[in-house]
Amino acid sequence: MSARATFWAWEVEVPSSEKLVLLCLADCHNADTGQCNPSVNYICKKTSLDRKTILKSLKLLNDKNWLSRTKVEGSSNQYFLSIGGSPLTALGEGEISSKAVPNLGHKPKTKPKKNLRWEDGDLETAESIYNLLLALNPKHKKPSMETWANTIRLMRESDGHTHNDIMNLFRFANSDSFWKSNILSPAKLREKWDVLTIKKGDTSAPTENIWV
Repeated sequence: MSARATFWAWEVEVPSSEKLVLLCLADCHNADTGQCNPSVNYICKKTSLDRKTILKSLKLLNDKNWLSRTKVEGSSNQYFLSIGGSPLTALGEGEISSKAVPNLGHKPKTKPKKNLRWEDGDLETAESIYNLLLALNPKHKKPSMETWANTIRLMRESDGHTHNDIMNLFRFANSDSFWKSNILSPAKLREKWDVLTIKKGDTSAPTENIWV
């Protein structure tokens, strides 16, 4: 991030959408090399603007000479911000080649493969569920235990169920002639939680008067 570019972007008088795009570009600007090459998808994510608005804003900023753009083979577009009245190049006073350049500055982040925050207890519960499934079918394919653990985390944090609640309801489903062939994962257990709870007859909500 370039503080100089960010301060400059704040002072530029443009409509709100263009301002957001310009601030995002300034945030991606490398102060040492002048390089600025975020992808359009990255700008969309950071500004919460749709792709059409981003492209329109980039064109308007270009038309107003607040930035210029160069297409680089094998990379995202290279943007030159008109800081101080003249566009900056990726190498200071020089010109950028139309060939691919090394990524010396900001590289748009790719979506992380995993972002799981499960605890040891979640993983242990997932393994217990899998063991119950193996008791019914020894050839049951082993799933991604991390994915299962993350689902159990969601059941705790979002749905308010404890590990004991989860195991008790799964044991019920696992022993039921119908449900044991339908509830084969924590995700399916979560999906059918209310139905299974009613079937089990284990509702903890107090009885309410019904007005008719």
